[in-house]
Amino acid sequence: MSANGTTAPRAGNRRVRTVVVVAVVIIAANLVAQGLDHAVGGNEPGGAAGSSYATAPEGLAGLSTLLVQYGHDVEQQRSAIAHHALPADATAFVLEPTELTTDDDSALLQFVTNGGHLVVGGASPFYLHNLSDEPPAWQASGTTSWTRIDASLGSVREVAAAGVGSWSESGRGQPLVGANNPALLTRDTVGRGEIDFLADPSPLENGYLSQADNAAFALALSGGTGRPVVFPEGTHGYGASRGLSALPGRWKIALILIGVAALAFVWSRARRFGPPDRTARDLPPARAAYVDALSVSLERAGDRAGALAPAQRWARSRVASRAGLGPDADELELAAAARSFGCSEQEIGALLAPVVDDASTLALGRAVARVGAGAGAERTQ
Repeated sequence: MSANGTTAPRAGNRRVRTVVVVAVVIIAANLVAQGLDHAVGGNEPGGAAGSSYATAPEGLAGLSTLLVQYGHDVEQQRSAIAHHALPADATAFVLEPTELTTDDDSALLQFVTNGGHLVVGGASPFYLHNLSDEPPAWQASGTTSWTRIDASLGSVREVAAAGVGSWSESGRGQPLVGANNPALLTRDTVGRGEIDFLADPSPLENGYLSQADNAAFALALSGGTGRPVVFPEGTHGYGASRGLSALPGRWKIALILIGVAALAFVWSRARRFGPPDRTARDLPPARAAYVDALSVSLERAGDRAGALAPAQRWARSRVASRAGLGPDADELELAAAARSFGCSEQEIGALLAPVVDDASTLALGRAVARVGAGAGAERTQ
């Protein structure tokens, strides 16, 4: 540590900066962790009811996984159904739809007519009359255990449900689970395909899929092994956005928080504004130092004319040499030559007469500089 105490403050500043950096990193890490937790929905299940993306009890993420494990090619189709034709050899699950337009209904009917298999259902089914001339009639009551099951569903013996709804009348469809009143599932043939109307979709949802024979029931509805299965997610509000616009809002918030944390870290590691401190003071040019020394010498000598006589002789010799004059050239010839080199009358006087004051000293200096131009180049030739 130096006597003037400069080392201690710098060490203290480094310690303060270290503490600030550590604090900023801790805060940024917490913000990023919190943002990511919110972005992925936290550690709790979530999602729209009837969606194959949803992990909530009312979602179908478990059904999607089950179908993949049993050899089905599962596809989540985004945006409106009317914008994308469903494969005619596929089974489509449209459960608890919140967005189903007339064009979507027409696309579904065309899909079934061409040979597709549609499983549709949910509470308050507003779409029934758009899919069938004689649809089943829905009621807000049902059974939690269905045991009257058609043999076409294979080995299914019992279907467990939430009991939130059932069909009070089967319409023109055939009851496959239950009787004409009440029924859980009816099947209607349209063209080369079939529509399964499911009054209560809970047996296929995450919360009930593992109960009774619900998993086997789901596989029976999906069709034979290897049959493609489509979940039209546009019916739950999932659009066909691309790029940043396709990210959920919580993911965007998380990305913003990560960016803020990165900027905070960069700022904490950056130097303060302005240029860095100089390691040493700037020294004056050597020529300036020489002039200062010469002025001091002149001041001490007291004989200005005698001290500057060598400079006068050199300047006159330089003028004569540049003008091609001989060593015995007189003052008139020297004056004419100096004038041709651009010297003023005051400078010419300083070359020829003794220097007695500051003005003539400065004039001599200007004359020496003027007539000495090019001397270096000539010496190198």
